[in-house]
Amino acid sequence: MDLLYFLKTRLKFIVQLYDSAVAPYVERKRLIEADEPPYVDSRLPEEYDGDPAFLEEWQEADDSVIVVGNWCLCMVQASLKAYLEECTGPSGSLWWNFKQLQAEIPKKKSGSWFGRYQLLFSENLGVDWTTGPVSLDQLEQLNLTRNDLNHNVDILSVNVERDERHAKQYPIGLFTDESWARAGMERVKVR
Repeated sequence: MDLLYFLKTRLKFIVQLYDSAVAPYVERKRLIEADEPPYVDSRLPEEYDGDPAFLEEWQEADDSVIVVGNWCLCMVQASLKAYLEECTGPSGSLWWNFKQLQAEIPKKKSGSWFGRYQLLFSENLGVDWTTGPVSLDQLEQLNLTRNDLNHNVDILSVNVERDERHAKQYPIGLFTDESWARAGMERVKVR
């Protein structure tokens, strides 16, 4: 079975889903910022309260883009994990004895599930991860960011901050909101 085909198909679907889902919110923000219908500020000067027109609508659209991006990132990370599990399971048995291989996974000493698979593929199967199309740093940041999205939820906001370990390991990471980082905050941003 061509497991890579299924992984690539799933990743293409996630990209298409993200693009389709965020498009109306990106357009709403653009219309608000351009003062175009239906978001034309028709307030009289004496009605101006100091807030930009349509602030609530803009914020809702921005929050929607953030949530869709976060959800898609979690889908990408889950897809990577499922792919590695399938490669070492019965579906991957065309290439190796999956029972022996699965017995090796818990023996690998690493601080994460991804580290164990990395060691397994490198030591037992001769896979050189450095020759892949995605760097090990990027894969690690995907996993760390997924952890942030699941464990650093703030009930007051849809924004998620990177944890201290993640921020220290990757000061400006793949999913760092650079505008917030300049202000000293560790907000996650999926682009």
